[in-house]
Amino acid sequence: MKNFTKLFTLFSVVVFSTFLHSQKNDIDMVLKLNADFDKASLSGDLPFFENALAPDFVSYHPDGSKVTRAEVLERIRKEKEKPSYKLLSVKSDDVKVKMDGNLAYVTGLWNASTSGLEADAVPHNDTGFYSAMFEKRDGKWMIVSDHSTEKTHTSDELMPSLKQASDNYDKAISTQDARMFDSLLSAEFTSVNENGKIRNKAEEIAQIKSADLKLTSVKSEDKKFRIHRSTAVETGVFTVSGTYKGKAFTDKGRYTSTWFYSNGKWQLASDHTSLIK
Repeated sequence: MKNFTKLFTLFSVVVFSTFLHSQKNDIDMVLKLNADFDKASLSGDLPFFENALAPDFVSYHPDGSKVTRAEVLERIRKEKEKPSYKLLSVKSDDVKVKMDGNLAYVTGLWNASTSGLEADAVPHNDTGFYSAMFEKRDGKWMIVSDHSTEKTHTSDELMPSLKQASDNYDKAISTQDARMFDSLLSAEFTSVNENGKIRNKAEEIAQIKSADLKLTSVKSEDKKFRIHRSTAVETGVFTVSGTYKGKAFTDKGRYTSTWFYSNGKWQLASDHTSLIK
């Protein structure tokens, strides 16, 4: 009987030791997958996401929106083909893993640095917390879902990049740079001019790059900015001189611009101008 008890005890120790070893291996694999996720995000490694995200993967963003695996992959493809911003760095800290069979619950702190595409773009840092669910399917760990929060930016943190975006907008007008306009204007951009005419993004770009328009001087003064979370209102006075279809003009007026901050950059959502008689 004593021998049986010893054998049973030894067997239990071996089984428990094997379990702990197996669990440690699983934790190491989950941690590696989590670290590889950061690297793939920085490089835009589409094959990694295709392989690591479960077919039923879903991501919940800080703004409350939900994104599916197909939508994530499509965004990565588009960003790879036509970048809208630069991801300078991304890193996870204080990562913790809690195992429950074939499930792993991961939590951590994320840090990222982004900037616009312009050569003089001001880098911006973001931070927040995330949680993710991993599942082992057919011997392979996959990411099933994740959820992230983001620390609210202060006005002081956002002001330098906002002023830079405003200066770039002035530069885009003075040089009639359609490419710079395309990067600064949001897809839903709306412009209302002094005559009450409304133009969308495509119409605004077509107007500024028109061969009929020749600008000789563009100046903005008395700029004021008010930031409300990730939205900002800019007001100021503009003076524009040039020719349109050969006819000289000089216009002076006031403007109100609405900006919003997304994906590490400011974009112009709407613009309204009125002439000073």
